[in-house]
Amino acid sequence: MTIKRTVVCAAVIAAACSAAAIWIADPRVKTVIICGVIAAASCFLYRRVIRPMADLRHEAEEAREENEQLSHMRSDFVANVTHELKTPLTSISGFVETLQGGAAEDPEVRKKFLDIIAIETTRLKRLISDILVLSEIESSEEARQEKIDVQQTLEDIITVETPHADEKHIQLITHFGTGLVLRGSRDRLEQMIINIVDNAIKYSDEESRVWISSFLSDGHVIIKVKDEGIGIAQENIPRLFERFYRVDESRSRQAGGTGLGLSIVKHIASLFNASIHVDSTLGEGTEFTIRF
Repeated sequence: MTIKRTVVCAAVIAAACSAAAIWIADPRVKTVIICGVIAAASCFLYRRVIRPMADLRHEAEEAREENEQLSHMRSDFVANVTHELKTPLTSISGFVETLQGGAAEDPEVRKKFLDIIAIETTRLKRLISDILVLSEIESSEEARQEKIDVQQTLEDIITVETPHADEKHIQLITHFGTGLVLRGSRDRLEQMIINIVDNAIKYSDEESRVWISSFLSDGHVIIKVKDEGIGIAQENIPRLFERFYRVDESRSRQAGGTGLGLSIVKHIASLFNASIHVDSTLGEGTEFTIRF
């Protein structure tokens, strides 16, 4: 019922009841009836007009605040992306200009500068790749539904990560529960766990250990990744999954991090309706627990 029709109906009802009250001889009864009609009409108007309008105003205000927040987040993201892209591009451009200015004539300088350009180019490609992955994940409503053998998936991840661990003589210790099954995108699950394991290896010292395990607890599949790395201060943990947030800016860049890895992890976890808990102690290591 529209607001206009509601108001008309309330007015008609009130007028009809008031007219009927005129035929009642007792003035006190007549007054009571008229007051009751006015009260009933007021309640009717409140329920059908005033309260819905107030609810609409409240919803509109919430939508406006949400839009402002999203706009602010988009602006921050664009600014961060611009900054992150500008850094390697500026470096590449500077070294190219130096080589063009005559430094290319020196074989030793030429090799050094070309190596730096290659490193910055790789970093740029990795950053663009992570931005595209994050955009793709955010634009998809849910993960592709398929049956995932958790043990097999984790074993494949270990195969991929073992060469990286061997470079630092890091021991990967595994314990995978059998018969664990998830539903969703296997590719996304691999991507999430690889990002976490990769970080564990990057931020751990040589000849340390990384544990990867899976098991069933209270009907939930649990995957844990624990390392003996540098650890994370408690005040930094709440911001850990923000885009482009780095606990240690210089070490992250040196390790080749884009600042988007854990943001990707968080978004993939949401596709699986999973939760992530982080325990960490500076100088002792970090443990990620994913509960599906």
